Amino acid sequence: MKIPAKLKRMLTQLGFLMIVAIIAWQELHRPPIKIPSDAYPYLTSISPALVKQCIHENRTAPTIPLEELIAIRSTIPESEAQALINQLKNQVPFSAIDWGLLSKITQNKVKRHREILNQYTYYQPNVYKFPVIGTTWFGDSFGADREGGIRRHEGTDLFGKEGTPIVSICGGKVEQLGWNRLGGERVGIRGDDGNYYYYAHLKSIATTLVKGNRVQLGEPLGTMGHTGDALTTPDHLHFGIELPNGQWINPYPFLAVWQYWDEENGS
Repeated sequence: MKIPAKLKRMLTQLGFLMIVAIIAWQELHRPPIKIPSDAYPYLTSISPALVKQCIHENRTAPTIPLEELIAIRSTIPESEAQALINQLKNQVPFSAIDWGLLSKITQNKVKRHREILNQYTYYQPNVYKFPVIGTTWFGDSFGADREGGIRRHEGTDLFGKEGTPIVSICGGKVEQLGWNRLGGERVGIRGDDGNYYYYAHLKSIATTLVKGNRVQLGEPLGTMGHTGDALTTPDHLHFGIELPNGQWINPYPFLAVWQYWDEENGS
């Protein structure tokens, strides 16, 4: 029996609505990303200078993974760290290291830090990109007073010339686009790693961006400005990182290392 065209259209529309409803239900009921409580406190505690030291050391001993160097040097004193690193330089696998007189607690701490650095690759080369293309300067102002102490600074300000290009530090999806009171012209990207990356006070937003669409690592997002509540301040990019649980973390150590990697690559 031939199905009337009108009924066929209705069935097609019903099928489409069911698919949309299923997708929406899955999004609403997707389990939240679990973030180990020790991961980001450790990652943001590592000084950029120590990471750079380990990068240089990795070049002289490329068989030692960078995360092992960072985990050891960021956890135990130099005198004890060097004995372990010498073993790695002599091709002793990490799993077979002689820990000497180090306590079991310290051993487990180094191992746990190595796991974190393997899982969260912020300090690995070419995984993330520095967001400013051009001359910029910045410091660690995370947590500083804003609006007379009403709120805290939840990011890092990168200062530069108006119109300096701003790019995405990673691949992801555009979640926010356009104007708001504090951020002015701003872009919010949900990174492929699950974090929300916030770029604010832009002079202009790239016309290629569409809310809900993907962006790639290094894709243009706009240009540096002083819109929103930055009207009376020098031109800068406010860059923030919000974890899936709603916590804002300090981007400064990551930015310092990403800038270093970009400079090393000549970009």
